[in-house]
Amino acid sequence: MLNRYRRSIVRILAVSGFSLAFPGLVWSQTTATPASQTRVPAANSGSAAPQNIATVTQIHLEHAALTHLIDSIEPYYKKKELKGTAVLSGSTTMMAMGKSWSDRFRNFHPDVVFTRGTDGTDAGIKSLSEDATVIAGASRPLTDADIAMLKKGKCKDPLSIIVALDPLALYVHKDNPIRSITPEQLESVFRASGGQAKHAATWGDVGVTGEFASKPIRIHGRSEISGTTAFIKQLILGNSPMAKEAQIHNTNEEVCTAIGADIAGVGICGFGEATDLVRPVALTLNGVQVPASEQSFLAGQYPFVRPLLLVVDKAQMAIDGGLRENVLRYILSRDGQLEAIRAGFFPIDPAFIRQQLDQISGPQMR
Repeated sequence: MLNRYRRSIVRILAVSGFSLAFPGLVWSQTTATPASQTRVPAANSGSAAPQNIATVTQIHLEHAALTHLIDSIEPYYKKKELKGTAVLSGSTTMMAMGKSWSDRFRNFHPDVVFTRGTDGTDAGIKSLSEDATVIAGASRPLTDADIAMLKKGKCKDPLSIIVALDPLALYVHKDNPIRSITPEQLESVFRASGGQAKHAATWGDVGVTGEFASKPIRIHGRSEISGTTAFIKQLILGNSPMAKEAQIHNTNEEVCTAIGADIAGVGICGFGEATDLVRPVALTLNGVQVPASEQSFLAGQYPFVRPLLLVVDKAQMAIDGGLRENVLRYILSRDGQLEAIRAGFFPIDPAFIRQQLDQISGPQMR
């Protein structure tokens, strides 16, 4: 299924001529752009044949646009030989992608050794505060408290670089009849009970009718150190207390697998973790149903998008012989962004890549 999803990304990335407007903080958008094209046409519209022809034409255009995108990102080139050791710590969401990056990077620099540190976004940031040589992955934006902790510790000059984008979706069991949910209903699902605002305890509390309405909502989630959990708290709950999960899982993939085995289950995880036993739920924003799809994300209509970051100490970059600079250059290169696509994530806009390279290596002649 994941391979099928990755092929879908490659095919759909080029929607609208691949005019992606990622400023690097797309995740913070909270409203959809009203657009009639998000409404599904009637099933008996008699337009099946024209749609099939249009789909074939669109795929050809998308392939051409994707080729143009890839060509717009500079390939990695080796400036010099590198030696050294780097500890990769942090986000489990980024673990597989980080492994691919480090393996491919060593094709250029075989004398560089990568080791794995502590897992989890919070743990990775803490590790960097205790050891400035760590490269920390974070599957959420850094907070003021994170930056203060880093600077109070041994990472005096933290630099965070967005390396990929990860849209998240609300998933339910495939037999759950719910089709869409409003932001207020979504908040009520994940909000802890006992406060002034109501907590949704059953599926009937979020509008489901029939026999399913009385089924309890069972949340499948991640631990407190997870960037996914932090994302839910920050964006959906405004940092208010979170409802108790029915079960805690180590990865987002495990969350989706568990929902597929629990007909009353629900959880938030990335597009790439879905199985055939779960289904994403559309968001109703300003009266328009916005599906959790690649098209909605690329059109800027879908709000639940988080940046995936790598955080380093710039002071270490000055004394490590170019190791961190080149790791970041590789990840933001054509080679590195293709690895992000293969891992099921979305690449960064080429213009924003160039802005970040200026931060990493100083202003570049282009």
